[in-house]
Amino acid sequence: MCGGPVLSRIRDLFFDEFYDELERVAVGIEKEERADQPPLLTDETRSRWHTYAPDPEGREGALVSVDGGVQFSSFAYGDFVAVARACALVHVPGRSQTVEKSVKIYVGEVFDDRDRGFIPGYVRMITEYNTAYAAATRVLEDGGAPVVLMDGSLYFGRFPYAVREYIHHGELLTELFESITRLRCLSRDHGFPLVGVTKDSTVFYMYMAMMRRAVGDAGLGWLVPEVEEASNPFSLRMKAEQWPQNRRAQAEVFLERRPLCDTALVNEVMREEGFTNPLLLAPSIYYARDGDTTDLYKRIRNSVAKLKAEKMIRAIDGFFKCPGVAVTYWKPTEKARPFRVDVSASWLGYNEPWDRRKTNEFVDSEANMGSMERVLNHLGYWHVNPIEYNVPLRQADMLARFDRELYRQKYEPFIVKRLERAGLIVTDSRRDIREVDG
Repeated sequence: MCGGPVLSRIRDLFFDEFYDELERVAVGIEKEERADQPPLLTDETRSRWHTYAPDPEGREGALVSVDGGVQFSSFAYGDFVAVARACALVHVPGRSQTVEKSVKIYVGEVFDDRDRGFIPGYVRMITEYNTAYAAATRVLEDGGAPVVLMDGSLYFGRFPYAVREYIHHGELLTELFESITRLRCLSRDHGFPLVGVTKDSTVFYMYMAMMRRAVGDAGLGWLVPEVEEASNPFSLRMKAEQWPQNRRAQAEVFLERRPLCDTALVNEVMREEGFTNPLLLAPSIYYARDGDTTDLYKRIRNSVAKLKAEKMIRAIDGFFKCPGVAVTYWKPTEKARPFRVDVSASWLGYNEPWDRRKTNEFVDSEANMGSMERVLNHLGYWHVNPIEYNVPLRQADMLARFDRELYRQKYEPFIVKRLERAGLIVTDSRRDIREVDG
């Protein structure tokens, strides 16, 4: 007999304990001191702000909106399948929308929980970038100028630096780097913007770049390299524990207990619509200890068969030889929360290889601001609200979204049957069998 309906009528045995714990936590928050003063970097944020109302008549080019979804299956004895799908909606003013779509399947053995987390994301990114490339190429072939808009960040925040990944799924990483490089180079060579929009972001890229400038302006030259090496205010505070007392006293004013991430800082400080100076981002690998691709290449060559290793290294090197990414924070209206907007560095006029950039740097040229405004004209035209913030992206999301039940009922049975025909013995995990029976 199925236990679900019976259990649903049983009183939750843990609710009293849950409520007591919730009250304890809430009271603790209420007792914490609230800072009345404005955020530390208020003036720096305002000095980096450009008031701008998007011009709907200033939209130029064909908007290519890209989104994707992924699902996966973990079977007994390590067998693992990830399926990703993506679509690109091409919108040209005055014409009907066209759709580009693709699907990618990854099959392998996975024995490390980290890989179960990483691999689906890689498969999804490959599918999205390949779909975006195909759609942008079609627009170019038709004589148009694409504006490629992707849902999410363009920045590789967690670069796969561990050689373990290259030993286990190096071919997948090779394909990922190649797909990203191909689209970025297409953007550079044909002079169109590649854009990523993130609704919520908790990074401190802009914060730390402004902090570096602020400590320099305060005459604390010794503190500048310490800030450069810290990826966020919390790691800076930890580093401060090792400083001599006199230096820690000098830096104390810059060691906030409750720093605001970039989007929260903009939301707190800025009221009018507009955007921050774009910040050119250095590759995240350079924030790693001994961060350098040459060390990674050496470890790949020592761990992977020669032909595969050289192909991986060529893909990584190509990724770092194409232009990088910049980030800005944009408020579409006075009442709207800020969005994080990533844009290809080449669109801002920075075509040099990405691996030449070792620190994050603000863009100050007015010409670069004009390039950003041309992108924001598209984003502002389609902005609706914080949930359905962009109509074409929302439509792409609805088409590409991969519902778990749809996957389990329609896709997975075909996957299992076809893999069995190919000779793979596919066995459900005990957890899956229990969930089906229960």
